[in-house]
Amino acid sequence: MQSVMVYGSETWAVRVKEERRMERNENAMLRWMCGVSLKKKIPTAELRSRLGIEGVAEVMRRGRLRWFGHVERKEADDWVNACRNLRVAGSRGRGRPRMTWRVRLDGDMKVM
Repeated sequence: MQSVMVYGSETWAVRVKEERRMERNENAMLRWMCGVSLKKKIPTAELRSRLGIEGVAEVMRRGRLRWFGHVERKEADDWVNACRNLRVAGSRGRGRPRMTWRVRLDGDMKVM
């Protein structure tokens, strides 16, 4: 279940909103798998510990950091590094800048 949800997430620039949506979806799946409804008031953390499953956010964070390690070890002239250091010409639109993979990765490193 979880592997399908996070497939390819190493390269996503996931926003907090999307991360929370995935967590809600996973929590609903956990409750369905255990046959536990919200009326029983069993915390999701307890269900996770029963099943031995870590959260989808942690799995995505670990995957991003693992992918970053692979990218860092690439040769300097490799196409992956060329894409990573690419700067787009033109002016930025109004409002807050979009979340980038690098900004998300920096946040993951601070958490770890």
